[in-house]
Amino acid sequence: MITKEQKARLFVFILVSLGLLVLFSALLIVPTLKAKGLTYFINFKETTVNGLLVGSPVKYQGVEVGKVRRIQVAPDDLRSIRVDLEIDREFSVRTDMTATLTFTGITGSKFIELSGGTNASAHLEPGYAIEPARGLGEKAEDIVANIDTAVRRINDLLGPDNQKRINLFLENTEKSAAVISGVLQAKQENLSNAITNIEKAAQDFGAVTENLRRISADLGDMTSKLGEGTGEVLDNFKKRFSDEELGKLLKNLQSFVESGAADMKTLENVLLAQQTDLRTTLESMGAAIDNLSRFSRALVEDPTSLLRSRQVKK
Repeated sequence: MITKEQKARLFVFILVSLGLLVLFSALLIVPTLKAKGLTYFINFKETTVNGLLVGSPVKYQGVEVGKVRRIQVAPDDLRSIRVDLEIDREFSVRTDMTATLTFTGITGSKFIELSGGTNASAHLEPGYAIEPARGLGEKAEDIVANIDTAVRRINDLLGPDNQKRINLFLENTEKSAAVISGVLQAKQENLSNAITNIEKAAQDFGAVTENLRRISADLGDMTSKLGEGTGEVLDNFKKRFSDEELGKLLKNLQSFVESGAADMKTLENVLLAQQTDLRTTLESMGAAIDNLSRFSRALVEDPTSLLRSRQVKK
C-alpha cells in the first residue's frame, strides 16, 4: 500500500513537473507571439503579381523587414490585387514610403521593395495601405509612348510641306552665299587698291618729311656760317672806317642781323609746324589703314555683317 508520505511526494512531483512544463511552454510561445509583426497591405492596380508568393520577403534598401502574408484579388476592385504584408515591429513604416515589385533574379520570382521615407514624416499606423510605386511595366509603357511621340514628330518634320520649306531655305542660302561672295570679292579688290594708294601716299609723305629735315639742317648751317662771316666783316669794317662811322654801321648791321634772325626763326617755326602737321596726318592715315584692315578681316570672318548693316540702314 502507498503510504501518505509517498502520496505527498508524488503530488509534489506532479505539481513541479506541471510548473516546469508551463514555464517551458511560456518560454517558447511568448517570444513567438511577441515577435509577430504589424500588418499592412498594398493594392497593385492593373499590375500582374506573377512570381510573387506567400512568404516572399519584404525588403527596405536590401534589408529584409517583413514577409508577404496573403495575396488575393481586391474585394472592392477586380482590377486590383491586394497583397497583405507582415512587417517587423522594429521597423517603422512611414507615410511617404512606396512599394515596388522587384525581380529576385533570372528565375522570375519577385519580392516587394519598400523605398522612400524620411525621419520627419509620420509613422503609418498598422492596417493602412502602402502606396505602390510605378512598376517596370508602367515605365516601359512611358518609354514606348515617348518613342511613339518622337517618331510622329520626326514624320511631321519630314513631311512634304516641311521638305519643300527646307529645300527652299537651302536654295535661298546658296543664293545668299553667292551674293555675299561676290560682294566680298569686289570689296576686297577695292580695299586692296585703297590700302595700296594709302601706302604710296605714306611713302611720299615720308620723303617730304625727310626733305624738310634736310632743309632745316641746311638752314642751321647757313645761320652758323652767317654768324662767322659777320665777325670777319666787322673786323674789316673796323680797319677801314672810323669809330663813329663804324658805330652807325654796326647798328645798321645789328638791326639787319636781328631782322634776319627773326626771319630765320619764323621760317623755322613754319617748318616745325608743317612737320607737326605732317606727323599728325601720317598718324591719322596709319589709324585709317588699321581701321580698313580690321574692316577687311571682319568681312572675311563674318560675311553676313555687311548684309545686316544694309538691313539696319533700310
